[in-house]
Amino acid sequence: MPKSVMVTLALAVAALIGAEVTLWLAYHYAPVQITAGSLFVSQPSMGVPTNNLYESYRIFFIHLPAAYSTALCCGLGLVGGVMFLLTRQDKWDALTVSAAEIGLVAGAITLLTGSFWADYAWGTGKVGSGWNWEPRLTTMLILWLAFAAMLAMRSSIPALALRQKLTAVYGILVAPLYPLVQKAIEIGQTSHPRSFSDMLSAPEIATTKHMASICILLVFVAAVALRFTWNRAQTQLAAERAA
Repeated sequence: MPKSVMVTLALAVAALIGAEVTLWLAYHYAPVQITAGSLFVSQPSMGVPTNNLYESYRIFFIHLPAAYSTALCCGLGLVGGVMFLLTRQDKWDALTVSAAEIGLVAGAITLLTGSFWADYAWGTGKVGSGWNWEPRLTTMLILWLAFAAMLAMRSSIPALALRQKLTAVYGILVAPLYPLVQKAIEIGQTSHPRSFSDMLSAPEIATTKHMASICILLVFVAAVALRFTWNRAQTQLAAERAA
């Protein structure tokens, strides 16, 4: 068995274990409430009651790592795109595509978990009530659509050389969208919390957050590695058939 395949399988096993650890910590180790009124969406103003999060904050242990993974996929797409244009090697094209595929999944999880939480935090509790088209939400949706557009464009181009070149360029152009998502929270007044420091006053929550960030990020890294192996094999097979 090739060494790269063994490394990919090892990553996949570690990712499964990490996911189980994250779920256990999130639902059995992290407390329901730190202290009265310490978990809130935004700093309450005079006369406005605190919006306690109770159990709902547990979704952050998936939401935050998924957002980090989306950022990682943007970075990998940038690296893959630049390196392909410099070297024209198929492995860099495979990296860009794999990053876009997993970025699409990570972005979807980020949007869904964030929306579900927002329905409770500042919506009415009904599905979709928390979506208010504020800058952070809208830019994240644009990034997700950009990943989808890249994959749709790639599948519509039959010529391999042109497909790879446009994919590389697209991967480079998509990368700056995540910094835009990060900066979007500074544009105007937003419902989205600026930080989660208030939730880290309990050591159990801080520990769970750090472990979840590592473990869930590992899940997406393993997914990129699996897709990378598959995409490289597909490209090599197509080249052999064309020869």
